[in-house]
Amino acid sequence: MFVALPLNHEAGTSLLSSTTLAQAAEQPWEQEFNEVCAKTTDSMSLSREELKSLIARCEKLKPVIEGLEETTRKVYRKRLEMCKNLFVFMLESNK
Repeated sequence: MFVALPLNHEAGTSLLSSTTLAQAAEQPWEQEFNEVCAKTTDSMSLSREELKSLIARCEKLKPVIEGLEETTRKVYRKRLEMCKNLFVFMLESNK
C-alpha cells in the first residue's frame, strides 16, 4: 500500500492520525479479529446468544489465520484461542 504524504507540514500537527494509519493497514480478517476479541472486556454482560455468535465468529476466523505466515499465525492463533476460550467459559458458567 502506498500513502502519499504532503511535503509541507505545519509544526505541531499530525500528518496522519495513528488510528487512520492503523485502519488503512488492517486486513478484513484482522478487523474482524479485533472486533471479536475486543468483546472479551464485556464478556460478563453478554447474552448467551451473543456469546454463541462470538464463538462462531472465532471459528470462522480460524482457517483464515491458519493460512498466515508462520510467526504471525502462531501469535494470532494463540490470541484467538484465548478469546474463544473466554467466551466458551462465560457461556458454560451462565447455564
